[in-house]
Amino acid sequence: MAKPLCFKERPPLVYDAAAGYLILCRNLNMLAKTLSLVVFILTYLQPSTALEELTARSCEFPAIFNFGDSTSDTGGIHVSFPFMTLAEEFPYGETFFHRPVNRYSDGRLLIDFIAQGLGKPFLSPYLQSVDSNFTHGANFASSGATARNIRSVISPFNLHVQINQYKVFKDQVALALEQKGPQDYLPEMVAFVKGLHIIQIGGSDFSHAYMNLKMNTKQIHNFLPGIVNSIGTAVKDLYETGARTFWVMDVGPQGCLPFVLSKYPHTMADLDDTGCALPYNEVVVNYNQLLRSQLSILQDQFSDAAIVYVDTYSIIYTMIQNAPRFGFEYTTRACCGVGGNHNYDYGVQCGSSNHVHGQYLTALPCVDPTTYLNWDGVHLTDRANRLLARHILSGSFFHPFFPISELCPSHIHTI
Repeated sequence: MAKPLCFKERPPLVYDAAAGYLILCRNLNMLAKTLSLVVFILTYLQPSTALEELTARSCEFPAIFNFGDSTSDTGGIHVSFPFMTLAEEFPYGETFFHRPVNRYSDGRLLIDFIAQGLGKPFLSPYLQSVDSNFTHGANFASSGATARNIRSVISPFNLHVQINQYKVFKDQVALALEQKGPQDYLPEMVAFVKGLHIIQIGGSDFSHAYMNLKMNTKQIHNFLPGIVNSIGTAVKDLYETGARTFWVMDVGPQGCLPFVLSKYPHTMADLDDTGCALPYNEVVVNYNQLLRSQLSILQDQFSDAAIVYVDTYSIIYTMIQNAPRFGFEYTTRACCGVGGNHNYDYGVQCGSSNHVHGQYLTALPCVDPTTYLNWDGVHLTDRANRLLARHILSGSFFHPFFPISELCPSHIHTI
């Protein structure tokens, strides 16, 4: 079972400056479990709803449907535009799969670990025509996808398009089941209602604003509500199709990414004690607050649904603040790169070669990716994704709070 972040790998008391609150971690297991149950009852339990029924609904997910960008793309962009993406080439996938498998990491992504932790196989990309099995869900994520209705340079499959793909998929499944009966590669229709719908998107919207619209960290604040509104609209659209359980991921600390630290303007005075650029993190914190507020409004509006904000920012930033405790030697330096302070150059992406600064350089992987938080300047390593998933599945970073590891122990698998 996944261990809460307070245990073993956390100091007794941590002040999370970015999130603005104290995280207390004491050896009070029984008290924590009791408080978890009390908060759960007060938050979720309606007078006419039995605790057993509500817990069962929140524990049992017959399928997972994922929407997102490169942080959760398991091959969607590859099957759409083959031979055009970095994740098709070595050294991507080297740590776990030992070959490229169209994932932007040295191994598994967060969605892979979440699926495994919930007892499901890896999700097949929706557009993959060969060797796909959608019995336990589908992955609509596409690298470079934005939440806003933007046709990005990398991917035309923004969140609005992904939601439409989901609607078509659901209709096609319904028709196939009606005409042919149960199929061993398709989900049952109940999966679309009781399944878990995960949205992890937004990072590419920031990149679009900074790079294509040439916004700075002050100007981008007016851009943020549009991202939040797009995600809110996606939740509403999915709810109208019958979906009732949602996990919506926030955006992690972008000011700590080697990509941001190498590509975007900042001064030494902008850096905090961890080496992260505060202005870019502050923008993300503002965005996450807007997103959390929007999801809270939707939760009040749709009382029969579970709309959960997942705080990945606090988990990742805490791992950066306490890197040795988590076994990381490098947090703002990419494993795969070409040298420099952050081992990253935008002109030479991981696994590629190019002429930059008068030299012909090749971006190569580090010797031991397990000591790195960041894989290629943007995406997390296999080990970082595993730790992130463990702490998410502890339930300690859900808002509204849902202690899934305590209330659903038989449904959480070791990862």
